Amino acid sequence: MCGRYAFDDIAEIYEARALLEAAANSLGSDALAQVKHGEVFPTENALVVAQSGQGHGPQVMQWGYPLHGSSRPVINARSETLGEKPMFRRSVISKMCLVPCTGFFEWQKKDDGKQKFLIGPEGVRFFYLAGLYSAFGGAQANRFVIVTAPANKAMRQVHHRMPLIVPPGAEEVWLSGNASCGQRVQSVYDLTGAMWLEAV
Repeated sequence: MCGRYAFDDIAEIYEARALLEAAANSLGSDALAQVKHGEVFPTENALVVAQSGQGHGPQVMQWGYPLHGSSRPVINARSETLGEKPMFRRSVISKMCLVPCTGFFEWQKKDDGKQKFLIGPEGVRFFYLAGLYSAFGGAQANRFVIVTAPANKAMRQVHHRMPLIVPPGAEEVWLSGNASCGQRVQSVYDLTGAMWLEAV
């Protein structure tokens, strides 16, 4: 499960600033003004790096696929069933994306309630989550979901699932249309990766 994540563009996070500058150059300041900073919630507009016919580049998209008959969007896609679900079947062919973030949030159940944590890969303050996107027409335009996987060893103490983190250097592998979806998932999924956790 990934119900919220963080995208902070503070000066110390060079990669986030560089991505925002590239997006401003290609999309314009009006589009970039729509991007949510800080804690990102479902249905908000966010910056993604999306695969397209011309390669890949930054785009602004809303988080969550609309679900017929429900006011709540679908915000996650399970890595184990991506190729089987009709909702995601077309996206896995040519509409992969990267979701830039500076941490994701998860809640650990405790006897007296829940503890919220901000989490990320150890030693890293900017990274990408694996995502998919699709066009829904009209004012909805492109929307994205975050791909999730079973929690690795470090995450199991908090939750049984986690967003699929794309390790540095594997961004092109996730965005490439030259491999099957299953191969792409396996190439970025790290069962043993260490994580940092901050109680918030």
